[in-house]
Amino acid sequence: MKVYNIKPNTMTNEITEEIDQKLENIYTYILTKKNTYKFNLSHLPEINDYTTNILEAIHFDEIFKELNKKTHNCIYWFELKDEQKCLELNTLLDNNREKLSDQYRVIPPKNKNQDSNVLYVGIRRGGVRKRDQLSNLSGRIVQHLGYYERGSTQGLQLVHWCKGLDFDINLNVVELENLPNDYLNVVEKILSYHLKPLCGRH
Repeated sequence: MKVYNIKPNTMTNEITEEIDQKLENIYTYILTKKNTYKFNLSHLPEINDYTTNILEAIHFDEIFKELNKKTHNCIYWFELKDEQKCLELNTLLDNNREKLSDQYRVIPPKNKNQDSNVLYVGIRRGGVRKRDQLSNLSGRIVQHLGYYERGSTQGLQLVHWCKGLDFDINLNVVELENLPNDYLNVVEKILSYHLKPLCGRH
């Protein structure tokens, strides 16, 4: 029987490099599959005691028509054009944390990431809500925009602290049709590691 004299450290390094490469491949694959939906914060409509239907609002109706077609597991992220604009928006969020808390609006926690043009990364399990036939993803984005009546559901709550501001936002979405639920959080960790969102715990 042939015995291979392999140093433990060498084997460990090879395994680590192989895992790193596979994780990098997952990240690269996700980026190639993204669908991007663009909007400007200045186009967010007034809330009007939550009678506003953001799903039918001008500038957002076409976005939600597409999001409502995505009924499988999804990963998504909110992206700005450059790191400076993203920092400005995240700083504004931090400056409004106390006010939002007083309004019982729960927002993503702070983190230590820097030098990124990504504000937030999130995941949503697939499915369609029985009460209104809205995809779970659409419902989640409604919460992030701030048009869900219950502020206790964590989200960016954008309309409550940055309405009227001229910030262009890219909402990137990747539908992961055959991905088991148990792997969804792993994919989120991989993407967050590379994109370094400025808020949220990952």
